Amino acid sequence: MKRLLILVASLLAFVPTALAQSGDIYKWEFYGGYSAMRFDNLGGDTGNVNLDDVLGGKNTLRGFNLAIVHNFHKYLGVKFDYSLHLRNDDFTRPAGSGTIDTSVQNYLGGLQIKNNSIDGPRLRPFAHALLGLAHQRITLDSLSPPGVVNISNPRLTATSFAMAFGGGIDIRLNHHIDVRAVQIDLDIINRGDQSLGVVLAPTPHQTVGQPFILPGTNQDNLRLGAGIVVHW
Repeated sequence: MKRLLILVASLLAFVPTALAQSGDIYKWEFYGGYSAMRFDNLGGDTGNVNLDDVLGGKNTLRGFNLAIVHNFHKYLGVKFDYSLHLRNDDFTRPAGSGTIDTSVQNYLGGLQIKNNSIDGPRLRPFAHALLGLAHQRITLDSLSPPGVVNISNPRLTATSFAMAFGGGIDIRLNHHIDVRAVQIDLDIINRGDQSLGVVLAPTPHQTVGQPFILPGTNQDNLRLGAGIVVHW
C-alpha cells in the first residue's frame, strides 16, 4: 500500500510537468502570402502544331497561398494548404490571335516538420509533404479566326491528383508573428487525358469532327512564396 501511494504521488507530481511541456509549443499556425507558380503548360507532343506553339513552355502564374497547421508534437503538425494562381495572356501568331486564361487551384493536406517550441530559435526552417487535388481551368478566347488552333471552342477543366514537396524559412518578429522569408515547393499535378474541343483539322492521331483529346501527363510546377505566419 505504501508503494502504491508513493507511485500515485509520483504520477501526480509528474502531471504538472507533462502539462507544462505540452503547453511549451505553439498548437496552431496560420500562413498567408504571395505566391508565384512556374506552370508546366498544356503544350507538348499533341500532334497539333498550332496548339503546341500557343500553349508550349512554362508560364509564371501569380496569386496567393493560405495554410493552417495544427501541431501535435514539438516537431510535427498536420497541415492544410490552399493556393490560387492566375494568368491572362494575349497571343499573336501568323495563323491568328486570341487570349489564354489560366487558373490553377491546389487543395492539399499532409505533414509539416518544424521546431514548434515557443522558446525556439529565431530562424525556423520547415519542410512539408502534401497530397490532394488540383483544379485547373484553361480557356482560349477571342480567337481570330475561330479555328486558329484547329480546335473549336478550346477549353479545359480538369481536377487531378496533386502533390507538393518543399519547405522554407520563417523569421520570428515577436511572440506570435513570423515572416516567411521564402517557401519553395515542387508542385506535381498528375493530369489524365482531357477533351479540349472538336478537331477542325486532322492530326497524325485524330480526325476532323472528333473530340480533341489532350494526352495525360505529369505537370512539374515550381511554386515560390513569401508572407506572414501567425501562431498561438
